[in-house]
Amino acid sequence: MTSVGEEPFKSIWRESTIKALVGENKTVYHIHPGALIQGKSALTARVTAPWKNAGKEELDWSDFDEETIDCVLMFCYAEHCRAPGQKSFPSTLRSCAGDALVLHAKVYSFALRYLVKDLQHYALGQMIDCFEPLLEEHDFSSEPASARLADTVRIIYGNTPSSNVRTDYARGALCSFIAHCQEKFSQHYIKFQEDTGEFMKDLAYSLSKILSLADPEKEFDLKEDLKRDLRWMMAVSNVEKDMRLDN
Repeated sequence: MTSVGEEPFKSIWRESTIKALVGENKTVYHIHPGALIQGKSALTARVTAPWKNAGKEELDWSDFDEETIDCVLMFCYAEHCRAPGQKSFPSTLRSCAGDALVLHAKVYSFALRYLVKDLQHYALGQMIDCFEPLLEEHDFSSEPASARLADTVRIIYGNTPSSNVRTDYARGALCSFIAHCQEKFSQHYIKFQEDTGEFMKDLAYSLSKILSLADPEKEFDLKEDLKRDLRWMMAVSNVEKDMRLDN
């Protein structure tokens, strides 16, 4: 029952679905439009704006694979998406934490493209949660873990704005993580910089910042240091945004 003046409750499950073409094979997904209403995002505009019925009747997500879209839709419908194998036993053949890191990087890239802020922040948090398990797997077998970390760098740098490490949180988190763990990853830098353009410049910036802020009397804590770096990035980003508005 609704009170006077209130809109009646509308269940997304009663809506007619729309089609989305996913991956290289253009797999057809049937999605409830209500699930795509995600704040002030391009997805929301697509299913609610006056032009929602104009042009193509299906969504073209063919440049994102099925696993990525499965994770995106899990978030849209249930507000969470944990990658399979994110917590697993180390293996010499593959990196489960690395696979999860790559998947969340692709989800982050989707969220950035379609301006889904909540999903973007969630995917970033999931990426950061993968860092410590990835280190454990790297200690067990370095090649699979470093290869998936290199894939993650390529995905993030290939899908985020070409600017600097201070303006994209995923770039900042990756560079901060690799810089903090330079003793483990320095031999793999050549992998990380392939096809990434600005990565080594951003990494050098992160390394210099870590050295300038280092406290020799404080015990190293990866998660706390990453949180500090991200808070610093957000503060710098907000200051730069205010400066642009003032100008």
